[in-house]
Amino acid sequence: MDVDVGQFKNVPGGSNDYAVNLYNLGTIYDFKNGHQLWVNYGEGFDLPDPAKFYGKPGLSVDDNPLAGIKSRQVETGWRFSDSDWDAQAALYYIWSDKVITTDQATLTIDVKDQKSRDYGFESALTRHFQNGWELGGTLHAVRSEEENKNGGWSKRDARYASLSKLTAFVGWKDDSSSVRLQGNHAFTLKDDAVKQIDATHSVDAPNTIDGYTTFDLLGSHDTEFGTFSGGIQNLLDKQYSTVWGQRAKLFYSPTYGPDYLYDYQGRGRTYTLTWTMAY
Repeated sequence: MDVDVGQFKNVPGGSNDYAVNLYNLGTIYDFKNGHQLWVNYGEGFDLPDPAKFYGKPGLSVDDNPLAGIKSRQVETGWRFSDSDWDAQAALYYIWSDKVITTDQATLTIDVKDQKSRDYGFESALTRHFQNGWELGGTLHAVRSEEENKNGGWSKRDARYASLSKLTAFVGWKDDSSSVRLQGNHAFTLKDDAVKQIDATHSVDAPNTIDGYTTFDLLGSHDTEFGTFSGGIQNLLDKQYSTVWGQRAKLFYSPTYGPDYLYDYQGRGRTYTLTWTMAY
C-alpha cells in the first residue's frame, strides 16, 4: 500500500509504503440435515484519515509515517434452514493494539498504542407459514471496550463505540406480490467517561448516544410490464437525532459552537416508488 501526500501550505508532502501480511482462515461443517457450523479467523488493516492526521502545522509526512491499525477477529456460528424456519446465530471477538484519539481543540487525530476490543452476538430468525405469511427479526448485541490506565477494560468513547441494534418484521408474499412491515431499534449507548474536577478529584460524566425506534412499510408487485416497488420509510414520522448527529455534538460542541449546530435530525416520513424491468 502506497500513500502519497503533496505539499500544502506549510505542511511538507512526502510518501510512505506499507507492507502488511493478513491471514484469513475459515471452515464450515454441514450436517446434511439443514444444520451447519462454522469457525472463521480473519485479519484487517486500515489507515486513519490522512487529512486529520497531518493537520498539525509543520508535520512532515516523510518523518512521521501514518500509523496503520491492524485488527484480528475470530467468529463461530450456526445456521439452520428448512421449509418452515431460517435461523442463524454467531459470536465474534475483534481485538487490536491501537486506537484512534481526537484532539478536541484542533480536531486532528492520533493513533495510540492501546488495546481495544469488540465482542458481540448476531442472530437472525424467520418463521415461514404455509399461507405466505412470515415473521422474524435480527439482533446485533455488541460491546466496545478499550484498556484503561489500571490495566482493566472500560467502555469505549461513545464517539467511536458501536451500537447494538434490533429489527423485527411481519410480512406476506405470493408468486407476484409482497408486503412487509418492519421495526428498527437502535439501543442507547453510554460510555465510562469521567470529568476531572481538579488534580486529585474526578466525577463520572458519561457520554450518551440515545437510541430510537422507526418503522418501515414496504411492498412490491410483479407485472408483465416489470416490477413496481413502493415504501414508506419512518412510517410514524418519528423525530430523532441521528447517531452521527449525536456524535458530532461530542466532537465539535462547545468548542466550535452550540449543540444545535450539529444536531442532525433523521429523515421524516418518506415515500418511495420504483419500477424495474429485466430484459
